[in-house]
Formats: sequence, structure tokens, C-alpha cells
Amino acid sequence: MYKDIISYKLAEGVSEERLIEVAGQIIKDWMRDLPGFISWEISTNNDGGYTDIVCWKSTDDAKNAEKEMCNIPNAADWYKCYLEGSVVSKNTTKIKIFEK
Repeated sequence: MYKDIISYKLAEGVSEERLIEVAGQIIKDWMRDLPGFISWEISTNNDGGYTDIVCWKSTDDAKNAEKEMCNIPNAADWYKCYLEGSVVSKNTTKIKIFEK
């Protein structure tokens, strides 16, 4: 499994409700039909920011989705949610998971 981990702050005037609304529309109109998409989790951070964890079946699936970002309907609404300069992205690939 491959994970995109994106941390950010909301742009001025953007509510958490608006973020969830826009993210839901992105899922509905674009992301859920992409090959390899598993989930998109949005969490709050203790510093007042947010972190998204987007899970993909493989690195290739994630990279192919990245190439398709130019096809996101109403992408401007999504980008307007983020405070300019606050977005930090990392990627992880699971090598081992320890479970109970």
C-alpha cells in the first residue's frame, strides 16, 4: 500500500464544513473511480492544521492519479481551501505492519 500524506492549513474564511463538502465532491466526481484508490482520510492536527492520508493500492496507481489531477472537475474549489504556502506532502510505502 502507498500513502500520500498531505498537511496544510485552511485558507482564511474556509470552514471545516466547506473543506469536507469540497472533498466529498472530489471523491464523487473524480477520485473514487481512479484505479487503485482505497481511501482518503482527513484529520485535524494539534496545531490547528489538517492532514490528509490518501491510500492507494500501489505507487503506480498514486503516480497515475497525480497525472490525472488536471482532470479534476471544479479543482479550483479544492485549491481555494488551502492556505497558500502551507501544503507539505510526504509519501510512504508500507514495508511491514505489526498487528495484535
